[in-house]
Amino acid sequence: MRKNINMRRMIMVLLIVIGLKISFGASLSANSMSSLHYDIELQEDGTGRVIETRHMYLTRETEIYIVMENLDGSVVTDFHVKDFGEPLTYQPNWDVDASREEKAGKYGVVTTNRGIELSWGIGEYGEHAYTVSYTVSDMVRQLEDGQAMNWRLFDGKNNINPEEVTIIIRGPQPFTQDNTKIWGFGFEGEVNLEAGHLVARSNVALSNQNHITIIMQFLDQPFQSSLALDQTLSEQKERAKQNSSYNVQSNGDELIVRGAQAVLLLIVCGIILYCIIAIKRHQAIKKADPLITGKQRRALNKGKYYRDIPYKHGSITDVAYLLQALDIGSFEDYFTAFMLKWFKEKRVVETTAISVLTKKEVSAIKIDLNHAQPITKSVEKKFWDIIVSAAGTEGILEANKLKNWAITHYKKIDVLKRSLSSRSKKQLLQQFYIEEREIKYMKVLSTKVMKGTEKGEALFNQLVQFENYLNDDVLLQEIGKNDVLLWEDVLVWASLYGMSETVIEQLRGFCPQYVDQIQVVYMHMAVINAFSRSFAKGYQKGLSSTTSAVAGSGGITSIGGGAGSLGGGGGGAR
Repeated sequence: MRKNINMRRMIMVLLIVIGLKISFGASLSANSMSSLHYDIELQEDGTGRVIETRHMYLTRETEIYIVMENLDGSVVTDFHVKDFGEPLTYQPNWDVDASREEKAGKYGVVTTNRGIELSWGIGEYGEHAYTVSYTVSDMVRQLEDGQAMNWRLFDGKNNINPEEVTIIIRGPQPFTQDNTKIWGFGFEGEVNLEAGHLVARSNVALSNQNHITIIMQFLDQPFQSSLALDQTLSEQKERAKQNSSYNVQSNGDELIVRGAQAVLLLIVCGIILYCIIAIKRHQAIKKADPLITGKQRRALNKGKYYRDIPYKHGSITDVAYLLQALDIGSFEDYFTAFMLKWFKEKRVVETTAISVLTKKEVSAIKIDLNHAQPITKSVEKKFWDIIVSAAGTEGILEANKLKNWAITHYKKIDVLKRSLSSRSKKQLLQQFYIEEREIKYMKVLSTKVMKGTEKGEALFNQLVQFENYLNDDVLLQEIGKNDVLLWEDVLVWASLYGMSETVIEQLRGFCPQYVDQIQVVYMHMAVINAFSRSFAKGYQKGLSSTTSAVAGSGGITSIGGGAGSLGGGGGGAR
């Protein structure tokens, strides 16, 4: 009798897993990809410069690879890979059978009977933000009555399928509804012309049955393509539309309704099963005593104060993961903190410059490009490189110049922003402040739980108690009036909590003469905050410029279809 009960339970669990697999297309593979972004710039000769940004969480295998087949004369060159912005090293004669350690930090090309494979080593398991760039000749082909790009960017079969996909394709001239026709095949989403670019987005996660194929037809033939296809624009379009939803006619409405009803029923069942698993997962996590965050962590430390710098064993970015768990320590706050730190170290000084916008004299900063002590901490160095690059060879930077740089280079900023928490998490794990444990539930399913070690719990509490300290005017006055260095450090840390202006105003209130002694004086705060705001506005404007313009031609993509495309996009991990 007991065996029968256990057998029924196992069958129930298997049915739940199968139900979720069918309903949501979710892969049970340990490797995952949260987002995949393509940025493609078509050149006048029809060449495409492709940048793929892949945010992945990897727990097995030794390398990632992209299959490039069916190139029909196109050549792939200029292949490079970065991880969190750090370049990997090219390895000639790539050995697929090499170990994970041997492949770490390297990338290479594998030649096959049908094309090539772009490969790179996984290195350490965990979170990765890969930037993969390569150039493909003749992505645009000459047709009998026009020009077209018909390219398969990604193939989901046996691949690590992304939960979210975005695509931007630019050209030497803006694409318009009058001169450009566009279609998307193989995935559920939208494809439109926005601000002169093609912009496509997925609406649901991709599965093994999906692919990403984009067709762009150029009626005014703006490219100087060297390779041709023996077909017309109409023939290409009709071939691609075979077995696609673009060919569904109105007389099939009844079938559509019936299909929709069946899908709806399946989704409802899937949602019920999903809720059951979600409840069991929540119960298992709660039982494992995970890291307490947010309001609960603040409640534990209510009325408690920490009167010193909460973390002195490394860079301020080491604790970004914990601060973000408290919903503080934004990316912009770290920029402010580093600016304060650099003023204190006299790496930057206040000056004036002629505004590129108004042609009038404005506040600016002069950067010491040859400071005696180089910055060695990697994340701080990336922030430093931003202002150095924005300033140019003269080393003079004003706020609008920084804003314009951020608009143009928002992708670099986005990679750094996304990596802030993951790098901190990695550091905290290595220093044994936190630990990650895998727990099982419902016998066949598992999840990961983050727990604090003894010293990690102490650090987390200190971070909250230091925030309480900053909010108490009376306690702040306890800092010795001659302790200049401590006040400077307090200001840097206060900026991570968004409280630098508040703290310095409090200081001016009970000890105005002290402000004049501090390296980061009150006037500098105005300049620093102006730069931080300009930096944030520029980044946001650059980020939104790809998605906020008025939509053009295009619309809903087709899940099926896409025959006749070149390219490949298969691959995965191995």
